[in-house]
Amino acid sequence: MKFSIGVDIEKTSNFIPSKDNNHLINFLFTKKEIAYCQKQKAPQLAFAGKFCAKEAVVKALKKGKVNIKKIEILNSTGGEPEVYISGKKKPEIECSISHIDDLAIAMVIILK
Repeated sequence: MKFSIGVDIEKTSNFIPSKDNNHLINFLFTKKEIAYCQKQKAPQLAFAGKFCAKEAVVKALKKGKVNIKKIEILNSTGGEPEVYISGKKKPEIECSISHIDDLAIAMVIILK
């Protein structure tokens, strides 16, 4: 079995919702992602984690430049992250997200 891996780490403080970065949030995330993150106790943790997951997907795809907004990280009813690309769920892409204090990290494995 072949697979590819992607990983990304970011400072969560870069994703604190504010007037200054509202444009960035809307540029990077879909409406569903924004709604989910804004419901969290610390939205910056959720935003940073989802951004890391998107970047990890890009790295694992190894296709160069990909429109980051076409990659959507949603949560299953059990809370696990699920990867969608252009609105289609990608069960062959496994994703794990973690965060602590001012850091978030995500790892993605694509099974081929």
